[in-house]
Amino acid sequence: MICGVRDMEKIGIMGGTFNPIHLSHIMIAGQAMEHLGLDKVLFMPSKLPAHKDNDELVSETDRNTMVKAAIKGYPGFEFSDYEMKRDGFTYTADTMEYLTHDNPDVRYYFILGGDSLAQFEKWHRPDQILERCALVCAPRVSDAVGLKGSNEEFIKIAKGLVKKFSRKKDDGTDFIPEIHFIPAPIVNISSSDVRNHIKCGMSITGMVCPEVNEYIRKNGLYTDAFFESIKEYLQKILKPKRYQHVLNVAEMAFKLALCHGMDPVKAYTAGLLHDCAKHFTDEEILKEAEKYGIVPEAAELKTPANLLHSKVGSFIAAEKYYIEEKEILDAIYYHTTGRPDMTTLEKIIYVADILEPARDMDYKPSLDILRSMATYDLDMVIYLVLENMVPYLLEKCKDSICTLTLDTYEYYKNLMADKMN
Repeated sequence: MICGVRDMEKIGIMGGTFNPIHLSHIMIAGQAMEHLGLDKVLFMPSKLPAHKDNDELVSETDRNTMVKAAIKGYPGFEFSDYEMKRDGFTYTADTMEYLTHDNPDVRYYFILGGDSLAQFEKWHRPDQILERCALVCAPRVSDAVGLKGSNEEFIKIAKGLVKKFSRKKDDGTDFIPEIHFIPAPIVNISSSDVRNHIKCGMSITGMVCPEVNEYIRKNGLYTDAFFESIKEYLQKILKPKRYQHVLNVAEMAFKLALCHGMDPVKAYTAGLLHDCAKHFTDEEILKEAEKYGIVPEAAELKTPANLLHSKVGSFIAAEKYYIEEKEILDAIYYHTTGRPDMTTLEKIIYVADILEPARDMDYKPSLDILRSMATYDLDMVIYLVLENMVPYLLEKCKDSICTLTLDTYEYYKNLMADKMN
């Protein structure tokens, strides 16, 4: 007797590298079980996915252990080493071919994100995947940013796939691909987000389950030797208070970058290196400036170490720390003076340097208000900071204020005035 689809066991497959597994994976699997009435979901780590950069991939043992720890205690969630047991690159088409051959009485539901659905036609033998399983799409919140409704663009993609891969079968019946949409998880997490947090020394509490968090910490997974070497060197050359300031700025820059849709690792890098020339004396910084062809203005000559360290630091970041990205170097270069029409990354480093948690200045509005405002309006914060700072400097030490700072103040004052009108 041949089983009909309704009589078949329904099994979901959560595939991927799980590098590492996080709470969005768990929520998506739960949504799929509830909305599609799945009997169980197999969490199936990939051995060597052909379409991904595997440089950051931790060992099979580590990933398997984390998956098992994360799904323990969830009814219907099971670990599968089906792909791990195969040699070489793993393709979903091959996995589904083997699974359906070995288990003809099972209907499989392959769960993927919106970004994967958008690339699905480029996968290896997509027609064979659609022949052997249903697709279940769970777009992350970020996948649908800017769309009218949560899934319009992906529904369009799904319709295109159905149109392209529908066909008349040899027995005369119609084949129509089966594609389901399930609600996106409210919490928006990706494995790269988790790795970036760890790389920059940030907490991943709330991103992964406690057992996975502890396993990562205990085994030192995803730490970045480059950042660790920078911290080790800076700790040697900077005074303790200055070194703590550097860490505070880097951490705040990371958080602000997430708020403003910027690369948090770039922001962290700029924050970590923004004061890499702060250990020089006045005499030393002038020699360094000359070495790099920096011509100091009059104000910079009065307090060289204070005002030139940012410019010199950008050159040192490139030469000593091998930073090539111009946007990072520029953020370091302008973090002391600012400049008119700064890039978002430049604004983030400028603001983080002034508002990091250890700062305690008598500003109006208060630093706490400015810190909260920085999460959504960097331009206003820059204006308010300069509105506090520039009049005071002009009154107390006019000869020690850089012209670029004055130009920055005028630019953001006019920008805010235009916004108000």
